[in-house]
Amino acid sequence: MRVRKLKTRRLPKIVLTAAAIIAAGAAYYYLRIAPVITDVVTESTRMRVSESIDDMTEKQLYEVSYDDLVISRYDSDGEVVFVQINSVNVNLFARRVTSLIRGEMETFEQAGVDIPIGTATGIPLLSDLGPAITLNVLNLGVVDAEFHSEFTSAGINQTLHRLYMKVVVNMKIVLPGYSLAFDNSSWVIICENILSGDVPLGQIDIGSELVP
Repeated sequence: MRVRKLKTRRLPKIVLTAAAIIAAGAAYYYLRIAPVITDVVTESTRMRVSESIDDMTEKQLYEVSYDDLVISRYDSDGEVVFVQINSVNVNLFARRVTSLIRGEMETFEQAGVDIPIGTATGIPLLSDLGPAITLNVLNLGVVDAEFHSEFTSAGINQTLHRLYMKVVVNMKIVLPGYSLAFDNSSWVIICENILSGDVPLGQIDIGSELVP
């Protein structure tokens, strides 16, 4: 009987000890490990997204000119009287770029992110130490492109027109019991041109295209 009582008393202690260890491990994971991994993955992703946006946009820029994306009308004196975004060509350009960026990010997503074991522990002294582990924790969301125009004075009777594209990539980091969604955006100058004359504001169709 005494032996059974001792075993009965030890069982709750073992359960409580195991529960305490699990709770401590979970707390350490959520407070130290998961945030470190998300920071590393987020930073790596932001760098990769920025590089992809620049590279893929530059490739497509060789195939278009200012006149392909912007419609301008001039008077008999050669001064601009009307400026309009060519929405068809702009959308086609955006779809080509976003498709290329999506392909690059899908490759990055499948390859995963390498994180040194020391860094993954969340202990600063062990950062960048040990072999790297590859984590496939990144999920690609939507890649959007938005366009904006800017008109600034470029001297006497001249106006500088720039067309910008803002690319936004939606990403999500998915870890066991932990996830974080974030957006990465980058602005790129698509084209620019010096227009002769003061552009009449009433005749400008700047446009702002959001391309899914």
